[in-house]
Amino acid sequence: MDSENPVVRINGVLPDINSQEANTSISVHLQGFHLLVDAGNGVSKSLQNGASSGMTAKPDAILITNSSAEHTRDLPSLVEEETKIYCMPECGKQIALDIPSLDAKSINQVTPGVAFDLGPFQVTPIAADNAGDQPGLPGSAVYVIQAGERKIVAAWDFLKLPGANENFLWNPDMLVLGAETYNDHPSTGMISISEAYNLTRRWNAKVSYVLHYSGEKDREDAKNQWHRGPAGPLSPEALQNVIDEHLRVSGGEGKFTMTVAKEGMIWTPPEVHEPEGAIGRKIEVDALDRHSFSIEKTDSGKVIVSIEDSISQLMTEFINPTSDGKSLHAEAIKSMLLKGPHLDLTVSGGNVRIEITKGKKAMFSGNLQVSEKDSSRLKKYLDENFQKVQAVPA
Repeated sequence: MDSENPVVRINGVLPDINSQEANTSISVHLQGFHLLVDAGNGVSKSLQNGASSGMTAKPDAILITNSSAEHTRDLPSLVEEETKIYCMPECGKQIALDIPSLDAKSINQVTPGVAFDLGPFQVTPIAADNAGDQPGLPGSAVYVIQAGERKIVAAWDFLKLPGANENFLWNPDMLVLGAETYNDHPSTGMISISEAYNLTRRWNAKVSYVLHYSGEKDREDAKNQWHRGPAGPLSPEALQNVIDEHLRVSGGEGKFTMTVAKEGMIWTPPEVHEPEGAIGRKIEVDALDRHSFSIEKTDSGKVIVSIEDSISQLMTEFINPTSDGKSLHAEAIKSMLLKGPHLDLTVSGGNVRIEITKGKKAMFSGNLQVSEKDSSRLKKYLDENFQKVQAVPA
């Protein structure tokens, strides 16, 4: 396995503790360290099966999302003397009560919103609410796992994330979502596949996997003559077809992929190849703070800038663009009745400052943080596409 990039294995996908297959769980491997998320029924056996492909079956550390048996049943067979369990305080107390054979010293408390280091990973827990027909399990969490330059979000068994800083969830390389039904059924205490579409877009998750699905509650929708979604459980293949069709119709096809997860699936980050030659007339960048933006030079020499977040999109057009290779200035389009905004954009290290101003009013003014690679791409794009001017001395 590549020691510089994480490898994620889907260990189990099912919510039912009595099933013959493994409960919902993933493993994240990096630099020889095995981080396991949830250890329900069948997970230990699944990990043994995965060992045949060169992955270690024994975890170095275990994150628990909540204290129900479908997340903890196999802990006794997986926890060795040096293995540590990490979960919210209420979750840890319940595990100690339910599984007294575990050494209480192996259970470590985590705090919502506070990152901690775990081997080569940095982990941020986010408090989750999974109250439906029954009271929610206290101390439930989803986890944001930073693995080198990659971000993996393990988010199942939640209906809401009260008070969450969604910047932590923005732009993950891999998002794993749990959804028990296709249609919205808050009584389950979990989001639906329908809500998973919204979260995928809101968090700008290019690659997502969905698991924990049963579809049983969707049977209730057959009673509604106006209902047009699935009215009962779908096979994994049928569910995948419905998801693919939704993405095609909604315009998400090509930008987002959603895969119905199966036990044993492996995800690795795709190799990124820098394009040879010119970048082209248009560049798209995902910032690190819940924004994405694009710059396009048209055939007529104008420049179009689009900036969007999870709520809104601003698209503006300018004329007479000039650049010194690190900044871009463009003038307003004038007409008999109106004068448009003008643009000032500056790339400095990992910071992109964008000012779009109309008269004295700022239509957009902000510093967008970008990766080192995207910063270099932007400078190359500016150098290739726009008339050169001398930089003004500071």
